[in-house]
Amino acid sequence: MHWRITLEAVDPIGDEYRKEFMTEKNLDGLADGKLGCSIDDGKAVMKEVQKIIIERQLDLWVRYCRVCPTCDGLLPIKDYNQRRILTIFGEIPVRYPRLMVCQKCNPACCFTFSPAADICKDRATPELLELSAKLGAKFSYREASEVLATFLPDQSARAFTTLRNRTLAIGKRIEEAERRKRWFEALNYPDRKQLALALAGDPAREFVFNVDTAHIPLVKQYGGRTFEAVVGHCGRGGRGGPPGPVFTFEGTKPRELKAVAALALKRQGYIDQGEITVISDGAECLKRLASMLPQPVTHMLDWFHISMKVQPIAQLAATVPKHMSSFEGRIERIRWRLWDGQAGRALSLIAKVRQDLSRETEPSIWARRADKLLETLQGYIRRNKGSVVNYAERYRDGKRASTGSSPDDL
Repeated sequence: MHWRITLEAVDPIGDEYRKEFMTEKNLDGLADGKLGCSIDDGKAVMKEVQKIIIERQLDLWVRYCRVCPTCDGLLPIKDYNQRRILTIFGEIPVRYPRLMVCQKCNPACCFTFSPAADICKDRATPELLELSAKLGAKFSYREASEVLATFLPDQSARAFTTLRNRTLAIGKRIEEAERRKRWFEALNYPDRKQLALALAGDPAREFVFNVDTAHIPLVKQYGGRTFEAVVGHCGRGGRGGPPGPVFTFEGTKPRELKAVAALALKRQGYIDQGEITVISDGAECLKRLASMLPQPVTHMLDWFHISMKVQPIAQLAATVPKHMSSFEGRIERIRWRLWDGQAGRALSLIAKVRQDLSRETEPSIWARRADKLLETLQGYIRRNKGSVVNYAERYRDGKRASTGSSPDDL
C-alpha cells in the first residue's frame, strides 16, 4: 500500500505552501498482528515532516532578513552554506545564504552575515537538549542514549558521550543562570537589623541554616582538579520539621556565600523578622556567614560533629585498663558538659584526663591512642568555643541542635 502524506500551510505573508511525500506500508505480517505503523515507520514519517517544516521556516526567515530596513530593497546574496541541525525528530540538513549589507545604503561596507547563524547555535534544538539532560540525569548515559535511539530517529548513531556532553552543558547553563539570578535580585540588607517577631516561642520564627563544606579530591586517573564545595539546607521550624531545600555551589567565596544565603532566606519567606541560626562544622568560611546575615544571628557548632569526635573516645573507653577505671565515667561527663553548653568545664576536664594519661611511666598503645583522640577533641572545642551552645535547652524547647537524623546524634 502506498500512502501519500500532504502538508499544507499558509504563510504569514499569505502564500500557500503544499508539499507531498510517499510512504509504503504492505500487508505482510498482518495476520501476525503487525497492524498500523511501527516505531520505525513513525520515525521515517516524522523525520520527513520535520525536514519540510524546517526548510520552509528557514526560507521565510531568510526572506524576512533580506529586506533592507532603510530602503526596503533586497540584500545581495554572497554565497550559500550548509549545516546540519539536530532535532528531536532527526538530523536535518539545511542550506542557507550569507547576505551582504545593502550597497545602496552602505556603499563603503562589504561585510557579510548569516541570518540563520542565531538559530540553534548549539546545532541542536533546545527541546532535544532538554530531553537529553532529563534522561541523562535519571539514567546512566548509555541507558539514556539507548532510550533516545529506540523512539527517536537518527539517535542510534549518537554515542553516549554526546548525550553526556549535552547533559553537562545544560547543567552549566542552569548553574550560570542561578548565579546571575543571585547577583541581580534585590538581596541586600541596608541596615542588616531584624524586626521583632511577636509570636514568642513559635518554632516557625526560627530560620535554620545547616551548612557544611565538602572537599572533592583529585582523581589522577580521570584528570580534573581538587576543589571545595558548600552544601546545606535552609529551613524553618523546630526539631523534626522539614530541613528545607538543598543549596550547593563550588568554592567558598564570601560574595557567593552571602548571595546564596540571602536568596535561601528569601525563598523561605524571610521579611526582616525571625531568628536566624547557622549550624556548621566550625569551618572559618562558614563562621563568616553569620556576620553576613541580618543581625542578630546565632552561630552554633553542629552537635553531630561534636558527637562524632566524642564517639571514638567512648568506644575506646570500653577497653580501658583496670587501673584507669574512672576513664569511662570522665568521658561521659565531658559529653554531658558539652551537651549543656559548658565548653570551658569540658576543656578543663579534658586537660585533667590528658594529664593523668601522661603520668604513666610507660604509656601503652591504648594510652597513646586515647591521648591522641582527646587532643583532637580538645583542639576542636577550643577553636569553636564561642559556638558551643546549650544543646539540652534547645532540645527541650523543640529546636534543632544537630544536622544528624539519628537519635544517637542528639
